[in-house]
Amino acid sequence: MSGDDSAAGSSGGIAQTVTPNFIRQSFALKFGLVLLVMGMSVGVIGLVATEQVKSETQTNVENEYRNGALQEADIIEQWVSRNRLSTKLMSSDEGWDSNEDLSLKLENEKSELSGEVVGMHIVDTSGEQAEVVASNTLREGPTLSGRPQSWILEESFSSASDVAMSETYLTNRQHVVGFVSPVPSGEGRYILIEYSIEDIAGSLQGADRATGGFTQVVNEEGTVMIDEPRQGESGVGNVTLYSYSGGEADRPLQEAIELRSSSDDAGVIQEMQANDNVIDERYTVGYSPVSGTDWVVLVHAPYSSVFGFVQDVQQWGLIATGGGVVLIGGVGAILGYSTSSTIDRLTRKTEEMREGNLDVEISSSRIDNIGRLYDGFADMRDSLKNQIDEAERARKEAEVSRAEAMEVNNYLQQKADEFSQAMEATAAGDMTQRMETEGENESMDRIANEFNSMIEELEKTTGQLKSFADEVAESGDVVLASSESVRDASEQVAESIQKISDDAYEQKDRLQGVSENLDELVDTLERFQAENPSVDMGDSIDQFRQVATTMQEAAETSERMMAESENVAGAAEEQAAELNEVSSRAEKLKRYARPLGDILNRFETEAEHEFVFSGGPSQATRDDGDD
Repeated sequence: MSGDDSAAGSSGGIAQTVTPNFIRQSFALKFGLVLLVMGMSVGVIGLVATEQVKSETQTNVENEYRNGALQEADIIEQWVSRNRLSTKLMSSDEGWDSNEDLSLKLENEKSELSGEVVGMHIVDTSGEQAEVVASNTLREGPTLSGRPQSWILEESFSSASDVAMSETYLTNRQHVVGFVSPVPSGEGRYILIEYSIEDIAGSLQGADRATGGFTQVVNEEGTVMIDEPRQGESGVGNVTLYSYSGGEADRPLQEAIELRSSSDDAGVIQEMQANDNVIDERYTVGYSPVSGTDWVVLVHAPYSSVFGFVQDVQQWGLIATGGGVVLIGGVGAILGYSTSSTIDRLTRKTEEMREGNLDVEISSSRIDNIGRLYDGFADMRDSLKNQIDEAERARKEAEVSRAEAMEVNNYLQQKADEFSQAMEATAAGDMTQRMETEGENESMDRIANEFNSMIEELEKTTGQLKSFADEVAESGDVVLASSESVRDASEQVAESIQKISDDAYEQKDRLQGVSENLDELVDTLERFQAENPSVDMGDSIDQFRQVATTMQEAAETSERMMAESENVAGAAEEQAAELNEVSSRAEKLKRYARPLGDILNRFETEAEHEFVFSGGPSQATRDDGDD
């Protein structure tokens, strides 16, 4: 207690030293200064908190558009891969080297493909000019020159399993992307399959993310390959096959191209300036390259739609902060004025009392602490008047007993000096001091006996506190070390389990992908055997199907293992959090116990080694050491 009082007195002395006298003398100024500090503190805290919320929200929005671009790129990549595989499987079919019934065969094969297929063509380049041998949409003719499909003449193939892909081009019917692959059994003969981009354009989700948003697929030359239809439209967007833009607006395209040589797979530009070819206001762009192509996915949205919520959060945070500051200032000013005026009035009354006017009226209608302070001064005034009257009467009685009192006073003065020396020594830390009793004065003897009893009890208590403080400090060290060791182990377990879960997730995806590819292969082989009864595949199809089933079961087993791993990781993380709390409390216990022990060691006692506390982690450690 004495240490706390000392610290408070020291702090008060510093505050008095640095505070000007004109402020210390005025309650209103001091109260106003406190209000100013409170208002500034609330303002600073509000501004910092608002900025932090804004920053976190802005980061979340940026991640959303970065991930959105990556998802859209994955959709395009899967679409391209699926069409490549279909073209490759179709070209490997037999019968394409013969000119008999090719158109009928094309129609039959087209009916088994997805509805995105709008054109299938057999092209023969073995002659002097490329010739369309068969087609379900093109007129058969001696040359391919001048037609949109002439792009295949520029392609080269290293093997019969190669598949080439075109950029988007416009046929008589619609926008398509062509996939061409050599026919293994026909020299210089190719099969070309044209896929409509309407469905893939409609699957893009730029408009779903924000009002006025859209997604575009652009090649590295800056031509829009796929344009998402705007709200209320169907098919493909009007910008398809037009130039994306130019100048500064091409920045997201260039950064997406640079990602191909980096470890990142997506990015976002928070703010782009308005461009009439893109969006006629500030806008945000997420970008990601499409693997296996020279295409780039660009997800656009107006800046006001994307970050409008972030700006609202900042605006309302500032309004709330300003309102809090105004509220504190207004309420504080009203309370401060009322309190200050009441205290000033009481100060004037006390000045009159000090000047000798004990008949001054002291009253207040307030019933709070200040009202009770008025009542206390009124009682003090009445008591002072009574004391003056009694003092006058006692003066005469005092003169009579003055001589007797002088003798008693001398004795008391002597004992008081002795008692004062004993108390000073005790206050300095010497608790072995005792006051002697002589039987001359009952009151002084009673004081000495009570003091001696108190010091004996205090001496015992101090000894107990010394031992207890040492025990608490040692226990805090043991608990802190143990909890930190267990916490580190729990965190390592959580990290290991999380790595196992991530590996299981990747294994599950790979197994499911292989299983799906095998299912598609089995279906293709079955159709091929049905169309060609002369080909005997034996048990190959059943074996493929059995392998696909086994891989699917393995994928499901990986998923169950992943779920169990996540449960174990969650339990480990909860244990680590609890141990963090234990460590924090043990550290606080050490901070308070050691200073207490240092202070208590300053006192001199004869009984400090007579008290032993048992129990706790440190006691167990000592017992183990003794064994």
